[in-house]
Amino acid sequence: MRFRLLLVGVLVLSLLPAPPVQADSSSFQEDFTLQWSHDFGDAYITTAPLFAGERLFVRTSASWGGSSVPTVASFTLEGKLVWSESNAHSTHHDMAPLQHLMAGNGSCGAWPEMIIVGWSDGTVEARSPSDGTLLWAYETEQVTWGVTGVMAVDEDQIVVPTRTGLVSLCASDGSMTMESTTGLGWRNGVAVGDEEYFLGDESGVLWGVSTNGTTRSVDLGDGKIRHAPILTSAGILVQLQGQQSSTMYVLDLANLSIIQTLPIGPSPGIPTTAGAFVLTFDSEAIRSLSCALICEEVDRVPFLSNGEIGLVHEGQFMLPYNGNEQGWGLVNITEYGRLQVQMVVTGADGYATAAPGFTSSVAHGEMLAFGSDGGVVYVHATTTKAVEPALEQNIEAFDWVSQGTVFLLYLALGGAGVQLLRGNGASMLKFLSVYMLLIGLLVIDQVAIQWSQTIDELGTQSNGDEWNPSWNESWRGTQIVSITIGGEVHAAGGFEGYTNALDLTLAACEELGVEIETDATRIGTYVLSFDGETGEGWEYTLDGRLATLASDYSTIDSSTRVEWSPVETR
Repeated sequence: MRFRLLLVGVLVLSLLPAPPVQADSSSFQEDFTLQWSHDFGDAYITTAPLFAGERLFVRTSASWGGSSVPTVASFTLEGKLVWSESNAHSTHHDMAPLQHLMAGNGSCGAWPEMIIVGWSDGTVEARSPSDGTLLWAYETEQVTWGVTGVMAVDEDQIVVPTRTGLVSLCASDGSMTMESTTGLGWRNGVAVGDEEYFLGDESGVLWGVSTNGTTRSVDLGDGKIRHAPILTSAGILVQLQGQQSSTMYVLDLANLSIIQTLPIGPSPGIPTTAGAFVLTFDSEAIRSLSCALICEEVDRVPFLSNGEIGLVHEGQFMLPYNGNEQGWGLVNITEYGRLQVQMVVTGADGYATAAPGFTSSVAHGEMLAFGSDGGVVYVHATTTKAVEPALEQNIEAFDWVSQGTVFLLYLALGGAGVQLLRGNGASMLKFLSVYMLLIGLLVIDQVAIQWSQTIDELGTQSNGDEWNPSWNESWRGTQIVSITIGGEVHAAGGFEGYTNALDLTLAACEELGVEIETDATRIGTYVLSFDGETGEGWEYTLDGRLATLASDYSTIDSSTRVEWSPVETR
């Protein structure tokens, strides 16, 4: 009898989830050293410093009671101030992130490389990155304040969330091509959909604005939408900020009907995509969500932050901690959505809203720029590999498919235990067979992903890392996509900020006018066709090496080259 009870106990323990993997101590202080800093005086740095090319761009906002003027400044990577431009008419809420736009041309005409600045007095400026020269400016409406949210780039259009609505401006000259009135907004960034733009307002209304300015909307209730909506496979993800708590909504793209709601903590920050997952954070925790068919919380770690979060390395993000425990959170997310958070000290510690800026330079190594509410930017660098992922991507750290499956596991295991106590070995084995079958169904997709990753790491197929002389020279150091369709190569480059091969490919297809068809599965999203061409399937390389993971699981860096070709051409 004791043996039977012991065996039942072992079986029960085997069903319990493993404790979270504990990370090693952060290597940030070992790998990164402070290179230089710049004090802007009595000012705030409320949005992430921006690395572009061999320059760092920083914007400031005036502090309450201070004498500083909101400013945009450009530095060399060595810390030399190159130019600085101020706006004496702006207010205390200059938190619209800077936008970097590579040179190009479109229906509005050609434009040079530029930095787009949205000011809280309503002005939108395009400036030369090299010397700060004003290329064009456009005045939007100011009601107490003007532009405070994330702008977007849609082909040759700069899409700007204004205080009262939305405008679309030609990148070539700043001329207005569309204007639409919505509700009063603050920090309400805009998201670009296939046929319309999405933004929220201070009254809890989500707006869809078509490219011709027509609108549709849905009122989510008492609260404020203070971020750019996120478009997921499950629907449009929106956080509604309330007085004491907040709610996350997932809405159907077609009719803006509510699909689901999820409770979150108070004062949520600006969420972001992390490969196949969405990262959200607030005054309670950092959460990772899987939004394939529906949005489900995969993992959470207690934390307190209410501003921005920034990508700093493959699978790693950083955000400021806004509590008594001063410092920054270094967030590792595995390909299964599990989280590990470490606290690091940067110099810009204390209450802050700005995410760090990140770049990788041959001459300077990997670099991180931290902006503080004290008006100081701190730049750290390393000439070696930057922050290593501290969390092992463990095959045991898989997500439960559903609570129903877990319930069945308990039933099967409980039945096996009862039959064991009764001495009915044959029935016990039947229950255990069901139990093992359910376990197998749970882990098979994770095993497949892990196996593909292992093959990818061991694989040596490579086509080299050669620069194609037909490519635009301005593409060097940026993300590039090429697609071979019917023997003809279509290429696009100059992309920045994409974290996986699929998102980069989708952006390239949109720029090239190439129609792409994909298939989302439990182990990733696969390309079925480009411009209707299917053949024997499609494969891709990353910097010349044949990839084995689904494209949405393949992480990329700031200069990755993704090349697609039909299987039969190899």
